[in-house]
Formats: sequence, structure tokens, C-alpha cells
Amino acid sequence: MSALRIAFIATSLAAGVVSAAAPDSLTVVVFEFAGVPHKVMVSAVNEARHAFRSAGVKTEWILCDARQGCYVPERFVQMKIVSQPLEQTPVSWHGLAATATCTVHEYCSASYLFYDRILAFGETAGSSPDLTLAYAMAHEIGHMLGLGHRPGGIMTPSLTSHDLRMAAMGWLIFAPEDARELRTAIGRSQMSGMPERRIRLTASRGITSE
Repeated sequence: MSALRIAFIATSLAAGVVSAAAPDSLTVVVFEFAGVPHKVMVSAVNEARHAFRSAGVKTEWILCDARQGCYVPERFVQMKIVSQPLEQTPVSWHGLAATATCTVHEYCSASYLFYDRILAFGETAGSSPDLTLAYAMAHEIGHMLGLGHRPGGIMTPSLTSHDLRMAAMGWLIFAPEDARELRTAIGRSQMSGMPERRIRLTASRGITSE
């Protein structure tokens, strides 16, 4: 089995054995099924990591080859990049991504990002694929950590070309209230005695385009 961890912007693309994430960090495991170019994927991860860093949250990313498998730490959130929504995925016709719990009783969740839709919306909005993908990833991870929608910032319910222009200028950020909630959620997930590997979601939510 093999895995690719993006550790830092200056030293990304380091393949091989992956060590466990620091106790106070969030690990994101990405399964890529849509043929996203590697350069685009790395750039999107770096953009998303910067957004979380601005919120006071350290993130570790593992790009996992779904055919070969990869090492994952004890606690993580998972993202699956697919070309189009699966039939069972609850999402509107113009949704870019969706996040849902596995079952009512399981403490797990998965985010699905629809790469064809992300590409199409980014092209219409005049945004690069990596930046649009980064916005969608950060938004869905926010949902996995319990955030709802909020006007302005990454958790806006409807992504617009204006949001992406702001992101291109370095304003891909969480609102201050959301940043506090993120830090609280990650702190709770690190508490001893929590047997499950992933963080429970309270509802199915997603980001849409306008």
C-alpha cells in the first residue's frame, strides 16, 4: 500500500509511509475517483490548508489511491472526489458537493465533491480549478465538523463568482464565529474515551452554485 501526504507547501509531494497526525490537528483523507490532475489536487490542498490555518486549525492531508489503499490515522475525516453525484447522493441539480452521515447510529460521515460540476462552475465564474476545488473542500469539511451555513465566508450556502474572486485575493477564510466552532469541534474529537474514528454529522448539507 502507498500514500501521499502533503506536509507543507514547500515540501509537498512526499510519498511513502505516513506518520500519525499531531494530537491537536485534523487529518483529512482524500479519495480521488475523478481523474483530477495531480498538480491541481496539490494546489487545492494547499489553498484549503491555508484557509484552516487562518482559522487556527492545523490540517494534515493524505491523498489515498482508492485502488491500492493507504495508511490512515486513528481519527480522520474523509472526502471522495467523484465526477458526478451518485444516484443515492442527496444533492440539488446545481450542487457542487454534499456531506452526509453513514447511518443514524454511526459516528462517521463522508463528503462527496462533484468535480465535473466544480470545473464547469469555476470556468463560468472565471476561477481556476484548484481554487474552486479548495473552496468546496473547505466548505464540506466545515460541515463534517458541525458547521451550518452562514452568509459570508467559506460557509456561504451559495457560492458565487464574487466569492471566488475574493478567494483569489487571499480571502478564502472562515468567519470568526465558524473559526471558533472549528477549534472547539477538533478539541472535542481529541478527548479520550471517544471510540469512533470519524466525527458525527447532524444533518446532510452541501454547497451549491448560483
